[in-house]
Amino acid sequence: MAIVLREDKGAALTHAEHDTNFSELDKLPNGKTFPKEAPIGIKLDIDNPDFGWQDIEGYLLNYPDSPAPASANLYRGGIRSLQFGEGDEAFVNFHMPHDYAVGTPIYIHIHWSHNSSIVTGGSCTWAFELMYAKGYDQDAFKAPVTIAIVQDASIVPYQHMIAETIASDNGGSAVTIDTNLLEVDGIFNCRLYLDSNDITTSNASTVEPFAHFVDIHYQSNALPTIGRNFPFYGE
Repeated sequence: MAIVLREDKGAALTHAEHDTNFSELDKLPNGKTFPKEAPIGIKLDIDNPDFGWQDIEGYLLNYPDSPAPASANLYRGGIRSLQFGEGDEAFVNFHMPHDYAVGTPIYIHIHWSHNSSIVTGGSCTWAFELMYAKGYDQDAFKAPVTIAIVQDASIVPYQHMIAETIASDNGGSAVTIDTNLLEVDGIFNCRLYLDSNDITTSNASTVEPFAHFVDIHYQSNALPTIGRNFPFYGE
């Protein structure tokens, strides 16, 4: 079967031909073909179309030889997680996926909590020292930028908190990477550290938070690239 167009037929389509066209478009037996150029892709929201969001997942690495490594302490039951005192650090790397919607900003966020029943409030300031470079001999890693985010602590132990902030914009700055540099197969190197622990407790003791995960939100065009390597969108 094939789509019947009025300009090809030279006359108005019949009801049966309309039905066949809709059925053919609905089932798309031969798949859907998109242009290869960026930033073509699938958008969401009929009224305000925009690219949807995906995660670049990052797993925290604790290097014992660093000056102030986070500690792999018991969190709950027999499960350990990385616990941070002020200045403690861990490291994580990210790879930009092939469905990145070129020219859109990224956001970085941390999943964290504490395991204490004596917390009364306060906050934590988490910081990300982040640097980036394109691949394929196009770029050198730039000097890192430092991105800080403050979030109030929950008074509920084990409460899953997510603190997020923008990590890139057009032109870049001392606290953001330049969005215009971002590209498929680029690499982010990141140092996470606890910049300030302002959690308050009922007995004035110090409760140190745990960091469970760090990831980046990026806008996806929901499509792969035509090129396996650079240039990703063809010549």
